[in-house]
Amino acid sequence: MIGRFAAGTPAGVVARRTLAWLFGMGGALAIFAGFVIFLGKDPVAVIMATVKGAFGSPLGISRTIGRSIPLLLLSAGLIPAFRARFWNIGLNGCMLMGAVGATGVALYVPTGSSELTGLLMFGGAVVCGAVWALIPGLLRLQFQTPEIIVSLLLNYVAQRIVDFLVFSAWKNPAGRGFPGTANFEQSLWLSRWDVTKLVLPSWLPLPDGWGPPLQVWMRGLGNSNIHTGLAVAVIGVIAIWLMMNRTIWGLRIDIAGQGARASRYLGLSTGWVIVLVSVIGGGFAGIAGWSEVAGLNHRLEAGISQELGYTAILVVALGALRPGLTAGASVIVAGLLIGGSQLQVQFSLPVAMAGVLLWAILYGVMNAQNLAERWARPGNRTSAVPAAPHPGIPGVVPVVAEKD
Repeated sequence: MIGRFAAGTPAGVVARRTLAWLFGMGGALAIFAGFVIFLGKDPVAVIMATVKGAFGSPLGISRTIGRSIPLLLLSAGLIPAFRARFWNIGLNGCMLMGAVGATGVALYVPTGSSELTGLLMFGGAVVCGAVWALIPGLLRLQFQTPEIIVSLLLNYVAQRIVDFLVFSAWKNPAGRGFPGTANFEQSLWLSRWDVTKLVLPSWLPLPDGWGPPLQVWMRGLGNSNIHTGLAVAVIGVIAIWLMMNRTIWGLRIDIAGQGARASRYLGLSTGWVIVLVSVIGGGFAGIAGWSEVAGLNHRLEAGISQELGYTAILVVALGALRPGLTAGASVIVAGLLIGGSQLQVQFSLPVAMAGVLLWAILYGVMNAQNLAERWARPGNRTSAVPAAPHPGIPGVVPVVAEKD
């Protein structure tokens, strides 16, 4: 039994990383508690209010799921890029450009068919986001330009483009001076999920007496913030999981992430990998922009991205670049963002305290995992971790090394 969890075994690696994650979370909560105590508040009450604000009521859950939709899309698009070690942090800009593409189609491309216009909005968002993400990818291929700097600067360029549109070129003349475009036609809005119309099936295995209260609770959600974009986001996460774990493309992306030397040894070109992960990340970010303008706002506004592109970096780090864990982290982070609004209402704390908690969690988890990897290697030596054959590709066993 002990041998199963030895440091070099796969079970030992999983156990070590799980313990590191838990220790990192505990350390992050301790840091956050220190800030709260310094401000003269009860840290337990503050954390409980944050959780309750996100998950303690039908309205809170509705808002949390609604906020998790763009986070699911953005973080899913980041996974291939980061696993290929292409550090694109410009998804804010891609999301904005996707929103611009969807809005331009909705307002200025008459088709006479709401279904066709809706499809064109989706396609326009994907194309605009993907093209925007290709800029740092192509510059890295041609001129070895650092993609971190280029993609970061392109975020500000995209924001200035959106500002120009909502304050000038596309500004709604009937908007009473407020920046923003005209509202979309209602037929172009994504359907909201009205769960009050759902009836629990009789075969659902619920404990005795749970059915009626649960039905009443569901009615409390009403016409919620949950819209069709959630289904698109879930499909997107599943597609990324299938690509990364069941196709040759995912294997090649992982090999590219091992470095140029490994790719050359196997005769693979990293150029097309950079283009592929750029298009995937930008396309998913564009879909996130589409989901915001078509699902919630129903028009283009200046602050449409809410800096979620940066938050998605935190999400994929907490999810260890794995689609399933990243999806769970998206919901948790969305809940902390929504629940953080309770800090100002109940405790007169700044809303930015929710951001302090999020980045404390990231810092704690990443440092705990790094220390766990170092402690597992006496003498600070690099050791190879045996990898299972790549699913769906018989005979191919990628070499994965744990690095200092």
